Amino acid sequence: MRFFKFFQLLYIIMKRNFSQNAGVKMNFKITADNKDETCMIAIAGSLDSGTCAAAEQKIESTLAKNDGKTEKIILDLKNLRYISSLGLRILFKLAKEYPSRVDIINTPSDIMDVFKMTGIDKTMNVSKAD
Repeated sequence: MRFFKFFQLLYIIMKRNFSQNAGVKMNFKITADNKDETCMIAIAGSLDSGTCAAAEQKIESTLAKNDGKTEKIILDLKNLRYISSLGLRILFKLAKEYPSRVDIINTPSDIMDVFKMTGIDKTMNVSKAD
């Protein structure tokens, strides 16, 4: 009987945590568009462990549509509120795969501080939000 109650309680806790995290994930949004040889990607919300897989998949599928002809990747971070180490890994991966072709625009000041601490501003063209 105790064993059953333990799992019942565990289920309730997990269900509560999932529903709370679901609201956070809904704040995440990524839009991508290819125009000629330029890929424009806008990321909004939080780029964290709960959203990085979707972001990486969207970025890769958008770049694949260009059949390797992408000359410039522009990341618009105007509405990005948080970036985790997994989000930084995505950016470093892009910089490695597309050297000198990634520009980050409209970077919020707190995200810019993270970029300076991690050195992303040295590997890509990064501009602050106005």
